[in-house]
Amino acid sequence: MKYKKYTVLGLFLLGMILLPGEVLGVEPIEKTFTITGYYSPLPNQNFYVTGNYEAEIRLNGRGIRGADGMGVYPGMMAAPRSIAFGTRICVPSFGCGTVHDRGQAIVQKGERAIAVNDRLDLWMGYGEEGLLRALAWGMRHIPCEVYPEGSGVAETVNFDLPLALHQIVDIPGKEIFTANLYRGMKHEEVTRLQQSLQDLGFYEGDLTGVFDQILSEAVFTFQKRHLIVESWEAYGAGGFGPQTRERLSEALYQHQLQKNIAGLWDSFHFVEALRKGLRNEAVLRLQQILVQRELLEVSPTAYFGPSTLRAVKTFQLKHNIIDSLEAPGAGRVGPVTMMKLNDLLSEREVALSQEKEFIAQEESLSQRWRVLSRKPLREILPYAWLGE
Repeated sequence: MKYKKYTVLGLFLLGMILLPGEVLGVEPIEKTFTITGYYSPLPNQNFYVTGNYEAEIRLNGRGIRGADGMGVYPGMMAAPRSIAFGTRICVPSFGCGTVHDRGQAIVQKGERAIAVNDRLDLWMGYGEEGLLRALAWGMRHIPCEVYPEGSGVAETVNFDLPLALHQIVDIPGKEIFTANLYRGMKHEEVTRLQQSLQDLGFYEGDLTGVFDQILSEAVFTFQKRHLIVESWEAYGAGGFGPQTRERLSEALYQHQLQKNIAGLWDSFHFVEALRKGLRNEAVLRLQQILVQRELLEVSPTAYFGPSTLRAVKTFQLKHNIIDSLEAPGAGRVGPVTMMKLNDLLSEREVALSQEKEFIAQEESLSQRWRVLSRKPLREILPYAWLGE
């Protein structure tokens, strides 16, 4: 009898955890939301949806705290003003979070032509990791359960669930390095190390398979960049040990991932006219350009709605494509507007190429100086300069 009593009590307590709304007598309101993700940008990211950090924080905020003063955390949600702070909302496949934030794009149903449901934004984390989660989530229309503040519903979200990133970008596999390598060694793994550091811009020598001074310099530069060592006097400086192996594996993964993401738009050009009401990849790219040029202040959605229409008209006026907001073709992305947009994309490609070339030259000069600075002076300058 005693065990039976404890069993019943245990089942009751378990029920309170698993079925909080029913056990506590709080009936949830079922409501369908249009749900997107937002994140907290960091200034050192390799990739931004809008093109740069400044434009990104205009759309996502500075990612420090919500509108009610609560610091950002997994489970924070942004909702329309009709939904009170503290309201808990359970989203299938994501979890239960709490409303602490607002936003310009967080509108009620019917407030804009695009708003078929109340909007809900889920905070997805910091930096590139948060951005990838938000990109993978995309935009979804989901029936949810809404609980009032103080309902007792547990706040739990699943940040580790496999959001389908492969639908957005090819996910690279991680390079695994198992051998410790040091100066003087000759090994096929040394060739792989040389190739990896070359891909990351740290090594410019030949792929010889020999761990020489040039490779050691490259490893040391990588170690300093990733705060593994501070000087040549530090233990392991210039050698490829466990900590450096792990950090290189992660660096290669991030490098390839960001390269794949950036490559999504590298070869993109506008080829078909765009108008209000369309929803496709070209509209998304158009919105990204408009955001980057501070003409659009809502997150890119891939839907050509009223905000995008106004931004296109402003873009056309700015570039003398139309002479008034009522001119024929105003707000429609036709041949002339597409030509201008493609010119901007081409200019961006040229600018990025020049910037990469400049950075490569700077890195090359810096690398050569580091190599020279390790040699005795008589090996650098002609003997005549030394008076010999």
